[in-house]
Amino acid sequence: MKKMKVASMLDVSHKLMNDIVVGTARELGEAEIVIKLDDLLKERNITQKDLAMMTGMRIGTISEISNGKGISFNKAQILAIMVALRLTSFDQLFEIRLPKDIHDKYEEQSNEWIADREMPIELKEMYRENLLKSNNLQ
Repeated sequence: MKKMKVASMLDVSHKLMNDIVVGTARELGEAEIVIKLDDLLKERNITQKDLAMMTGMRIGTISEISNGKGISFNKAQILAIMVALRLTSFDQLFEIRLPKDIHDKYEEQSNEWIADREMPIELKEMYRENLLKSNNLQ
């Protein structure tokens, strides 16, 4: 199991993404992305090379995903891994662990948003700020 802070991942991917996406995602900077691929391979007694052969992916790509080095990978790659390892859910492969305060805040705001059908004030402000940033980039 490989754990990495969202902030570290964003520092690496910053050059590949626009500033608004990275800035928005930074709200989850203290969250952890958990990559479970190595544990899954050990449980099934197969190697990264075996998985590469089963999925048609490069061994290097499997290694990058497993080690959290792969900045991006596509849905087809994830689906191929799920098929090869007989996974039934995305969260068997990846997990995002939010700090408790953010988790609780998001859950509360989400429930209120659904109940009231009104975007939370904090999100309205983020929307406005990102819109202004976007207009300045054009």
